[in-house]
Amino acid sequence: GIGLDCDSDALCFTVAQHGDPAAFCHLNRRDCWTGDRGLGKLERTLAARLRSAPAGSYTKRLFDDPALLRNKLLEEAQELVEAETPEHVASEAADLLYFLMARCAAAGVGVGAIEKDLDLKSRKLKRRPGNAKAHRIAAAEAVVGKSGSSNGNEETKA
Repeated sequence: GIGLDCDSDALCFTVAQHGDPAAFCHLNRRDCWTGDRGLGKLERTLAARLRSAPAGSYTKRLFDDPALLRNKLLEEAQELVEAETPEHVASEAADLLYFLMARCAAAGVGVGAIEKDLDLKSRKLKRRPGNAKAHRIAAAEAVVGKSGSSNGNEETKA
C-alpha cells in the first residue's frame, strides 16, 4: 500500500516481498535501512521453519509437539516474572517472544494481526477493572507446582 507521513510531504510504499529470502535492496537484504532483525526477522524465520525445517530443528519440534510448546510458554513466562535485573528481564522477554511467536506461527497468526488487535483494543472506550482471573492463576499455579518437582526432562520425547 501507499501512505502519507504525518504532514503529508512524503510517501511510504509498503510492498509484499516474495522469494527466499525476499530481498528488496540491491545488497540482497529485505530493506536498505535496517537489515533483517527483530520481530519481523523472527516471524519470517518461523514461517520458513513451518514450511520446511532443517533436520533436527528445535522450532519444528515445537510445531510438531503442542504440549512441548505450551510447556515452554509457561516456563518462559514464569522465568520472566521472576527476572529482576533489566538484562535478565530483556533476556527472558526475548525467550518468551520466541515461543509466543512460534505459537502464533503454528496458528497462522502474524505480527500484523497482533498489531491490529492491539490497535482495536486501544480504541475501546469501555473500561474494565483489569483484575487477574483467579481461575487462570490457580491453573498456572497447578502447572508450576507439577513442573516444580520434575527432573527437567519433560522436553525429551521418545
